[in-house]
Amino acid sequence: MSGPIVVKIGGAPGVDLENVCDDVAELVRQGERVIVVNGGSDAGERLLKLYSLERPEVTTPTGNVVRLTNAATLRILMMAWVGEVNKRIVLALGERGISGLGMCGADGRVLIARRRPPLKINDNGRVRIDREHLAGEITSVNTGLLGVLLEQGHVPVLCPPAVTEDGVLVNADADQVAASIATALGARAFVMLSNVPGLLENPNEPLTLVRRSDDVEGCMQLAAGRMRYKLDAARKALQGGVPSVYVSSSRVPRPVFVALTEESGTRFTLPRKDSANAGT
Repeated sequence: MSGPIVVKIGGAPGVDLENVCDDVAELVRQGERVIVVNGGSDAGERLLKLYSLERPEVTTPTGNVVRLTNAATLRILMMAWVGEVNKRIVLALGERGISGLGMCGADGRVLIARRRPPLKINDNGRVRIDREHLAGEITSVNTGLLGVLLEQGHVPVLCPPAVTEDGVLVNADADQVAASIATALGARAFVMLSNVPGLLENPNEPLTLVRRSDDVEGCMQLAAGRMRYKLDAARKALQGGVPSVYVSSSRVPRPVFVALTEESGTRFTLPRKDSANAGT
């Protein structure tokens, strides 16, 4: 049996969740095994504002910009990611006759992460250490549990946070979560859908869409903002054995299908092995 399809639904404003769920339901009816991963950045920010909380942006000594997550903000973000967006997807699938089973990383310990070390922050020229930052990197996926759910005809719908070996909830980037799941389960395709049409050579000009590339690393120079995270997740999945990764819009008709057929978005692959021998 071929591997499942992993579909990541972005959490940015303008993402058409219902549109994506139409395709997920149709894929399941066609006999495909599908896993959905959801983000929730927009919902999370809206809920933080209601609680008068914010996630400050800080700069590390190497120049990376990091949004801090402490215990208080993670509790609120969980309400948005798990309680709102994840369950909206489960309900949308249910309306289409599909059994969606919503989970965060702690459920069945499905996503185990390593907590990142204390964060060094550049604070007006001085370096200080933040020990409260709750962020992690996925180290293992409970493939046994996901396999059972898929065999029984469910669509697992997963989202951050993940959990550490000693039971601490940590924020993990949803694109990286999806890439880890795709790699662990030997997915035949990994589709990331968001509010942008794909990788653009000029972010302000949709006609500069890159249709396909076998050089994710080289494409990094074209990417800005969240697209860099998506390319990093694409690279991880490709290096982990996923044959094709697609970055596309959730707002076009039949978004998953047109991504898979390359009618929309950007397809990433690894270089063909025989390309190194070309011309010899």
